[in-house]
Amino acid sequence: MTESISKHIPFFAGYLQFDVRSGAIEQNLASMQKGLEQIVTSSPRVSPGIVVLPELWGTGFAYEKIPEITKRMPEILENLHTLAALYGLYIAGSLPAHEDDSYYNTLFITGPEGLSGTYRKQRLFSPMAEETFFTPGTQPQPVQTDLGSIAALVCYDLRFPELLRAQTALGSDLLVISAQWPAARIDHWRILIQARAIENQMFVIASNRCGKSDNTIFGGHSMIVGPDGSILLEAGEDEEYKGTVIEPGMISSARSLFRTVP
Repeated sequence: MTESISKHIPFFAGYLQFDVRSGAIEQNLASMQKGLEQIVTSSPRVSPGIVVLPELWGTGFAYEKIPEITKRMPEILENLHTLAALYGLYIAGSLPAHEDDSYYNTLFITGPEGLSGTYRKQRLFSPMAEETFFTPGTQPQPVQTDLGSIAALVCYDLRFPELLRAQTALGSDLLVISAQWPAARIDHWRILIQARAIENQMFVIASNRCGKSDNTIFGGHSMIVGPDGSILLEAGEDEEYKGTVIEPGMISSARSLFRTVP
């Protein structure tokens, strides 16, 4: 098993918060690249580190276009690999994936050496009609990286603590979340992120979309939360690309008082 994050040196954690344009893959790719460039130029250091993107950041929920768009996934993942290698960090975010005649809402973690691993969204959100297009994932497993063992959740998964607990039991002490969470329930978003951090005594890096699709306004408020539930960095409601250096020692400090994880 990969060495625990808590034994590593301080590392950079960031989020890209932008308005995901439905079906507009070139525009979304431009927003992603702009965000990475802004983080790199505005931060004293980004390597080693990880940056998290929103849910379906490249496509949005444009179901009618996804079958065609998924054909471009190798190209998009290679682009992410190039950027990860250039900046010396990991990039995490969900994209649609096609496998065995099924489509999955899949979070990819790509690093300087290439694709580190994936996580498939486990709980599909009926109000977005996800179950009519996507197949849910099963048996969530953390992704092993040079930063350590990384757990993942995608949007609605955040409401189901057992999904993270299973990954925590396998050694994770960092959680990444990709989401398109609406402004109408942004209080739930903030509370649940802090709850998952406190329950599992781990860092959480959560990227949420901002902007609007049809009648839904998305809430932003991407967050980086410490293992004691403290908010280390939080975005507002508009486009924002930011990060901070995480001190892994916060995990051992939180767990030394009392331990609530396996």
